Parts: sequence; structure tokens; C-alpha cells
Amino acid sequence: MSETTIAVDDLWIERVSRRLGFGAVSERLVGTDGWGPYLFIVTVILVHLPLLSLVGWTQTGVLSFTANPGEIFQVVAWPAAVWILLRTKQRYVETVRNLPAAIDEDVQDLDIEWRPTARLLTAVGVPANPSGKADAKLEEIAPDPIRYGILAVGLAVYGGVLLTNPANLVGPVADLTGPFVATVRFYFIIPFVLYPIGAEFLAVVIGTLVLLPFKIRRARLLDFSDPHGYAGLSPSGEAFKSVAVSYFILLTLFTVFQTVAVGTNPTDQFSVALLAGGLLVGLVLFFGPMLWLKSFTGAAKEAKIDALADRSRQVGTTDELFPYAEPDSMDDASQYTYNHIRMQRVESTSEFPFDTSMLQEVLFALLLPYVTSIAFDFLLQSAV
Repeated sequence: MSETTIAVDDLWIERVSRRLGFGAVSERLVGTDGWGPYLFIVTVILVHLPLLSLVGWTQTGVLSFTANPGEIFQVVAWPAAVWILLRTKQRYVETVRNLPAAIDEDVQDLDIEWRPTARLLTAVGVPANPSGKADAKLEEIAPDPIRYGILAVGLAVYGGVLLTNPANLVGPVADLTGPFVATVRFYFIIPFVLYPIGAEFLAVVIGTLVLLPFKIRRARLLDFSDPHGYAGLSPSGEAFKSVAVSYFILLTLFTVFQTVAVGTNPTDQFSVALLAGGLLVGLVLFFGPMLWLKSFTGAAKEAKIDALADRSRQVGTTDELFPYAEPDSMDDASQYTYNHIRMQRVESTSEFPFDTSMLQEVLFALLLPYVTSIAFDFLLQSAV
């Protein structure tokens, strides 16, 4: 296993919080700038919700922060979302540090690339011909083409809804707070602060669950000497599980918001389709990397076993393999036996970088959004 230190790039929220001085404030308060992103998001949410709610109260006489449960929920949900985002990055850092180096010459010539996707993968940040961990671009957890692409699509959809149906989206909040507060929230804070955070989280998810497996494949990062039998890829399996669970937790938070917030309805066609689509995407994002690594590990096992078989054929005066080979000496017998044990070890290597406990955790997290939506909807109906 490799313990190579790789400096993973900063996230947007880390850069912004540092440039706006929140990192320096965190440094003075606790001796590290690591709390800067939390100070940033807490400040944004306090302005976005309680402060603007007070401004709205001067316009309408209604304190939306107390009248709209969705606002109270967001005060907790957004810092939690940032914590999950930073925790996901930390998991990625630990994963790439512990991935094996490309040390097995027998698998370096594998060609398992699906040609239609080769150029696309290269365009979004997967290097074409890396020689190992050092040049596999593992430091890029969320390449800019992915981040900007997700943000552009998200803002396009959001802008389309604002243009075509502003009454349903902005109207209920404007009734509580007045048009000024609704305008600040929906036309400035949400698209230019909250949407980039959401886009970055999705980019990190894609960077970990989609791009990382292909970086591992292209750099041929595996180690058949792994005593646990996962070819050194169990750190990636843990990362896939952790990120998938985090994704479903955030989807659960979004579902709760859709249930309790004014102007939203968890049972309307759009919300149901969004939840179902989110669950489907989560399943694909979890099982996809497992299958991509399985195909790579399976092909690598075949290549390694073939190479060991060729070496066995070069022993002694026969090209037969164990148990048919008849050794001419004790040295030949030892070499046949040794190569046979090596082939068995490679053959027994798991092609999936996870165990059943990981699968159970993900399937449990998968149920959270749906169960939580039903539970909160029932509680709200009972309260009425």
C-alpha cells in the first residue's frame, strides 16, 4: 500500500471563505483556518434568513422566520451540508493517499478503455496515459469543467423556473416578506451563493464516484500483495460508500425542506420526479464505480495470471503447467509450486472493493429520503 502525500486542490467554498477573511478570523479564534467555510456559510444563512426576515417584518408585519418552518430548517441544514462537503473531501484525501502505486509491470499494457468515452474522460480531467499516482491528477477532486458545467445547468433550470413560473416559486415568500426580501433571496443569495455550494457538492460526488475509478483504471493502480484480498483498492470502496451515504443524507435534507417549507409540496409531480430521479442517480453513482473497478480488476487478474503462467512454462524442459509439469529438479519443483501459489493468490483477489456491510449501509441510506418525506408529511398533517 502506498502512503504518498497528494495535495488535493481547495474547494470553492474554502477559497471564497479565505479571500473574504473568514479563514483569518478562524485562525485567530481557534488557531486554524479550517473553520473558515463554516463561518462563511453561517454568516450567509444568518443574513439570508433571520436578518432578511426582520427586514420583511418591517414591510409586511410578518416574521417569516417563525411563519415558515423551511427557514428554521435551513439554518441547520446548510452548515450540515457544508460539513458533509468538507468531510467528503477529507475522505477523498485519505483515499488517494492510501491507493497503491502502479508497480505491477504485468498489467501496464492492459487495454480496457471504451473508445466512445475515452476523449470525454480526458476532457473532464482524467489524464490519458498516466504512469502512476504522481501524474494521475488525483489532486483534482472536482475538475473545473465538471463544476462549471453543473452550475451552468443548475442555474439554467433555476432561471427557467423563475422566468416561466415566478408566482409559484417567489410568490409565497414575497407574501410573507415583501418583494424586496424575496428579490434579494431568489435573485442574489440563492443563485450566486447557495447554488454554487450545491453544484460543488455534486461535482465532488462525480469526481469521487465517476472520475476516480477511471483514474485508477488508467493509472493501473492496484496491488495483488494486499493481504486483505482487495488488490489495494479497499480505500476506494470505503470512499464510494461514504460519498454515496452522504449523497443520500443530503437528498434527505432536501426532501425534508420540500416537506416543511412554504411554497413547496413533496407530493406534487415535480417533487416526486426530482426525488425519484435523485434516488436513481444515487444508485447509479454507487454501483457504477464498483462495476468499473470490477472490470479493471478482472482484466488485471487475467493478465497477471497469464504472465505467471508464461514464467512457469519457462521453468525446466517442459511447457506444461502445474500439476501436469514434471520438474527435473527440486529447484524446478519449488519454482512451479511458488508460481502456482502466486496464481492462486491473484485468482482469489476480490474484484469488488467492498464487502456486504458497505452495501447494507448504502441501501439503508437509500431509504432515508423516502421514509423521511412520509414521516414529516404525516407529522405536519397531524398537526393541522
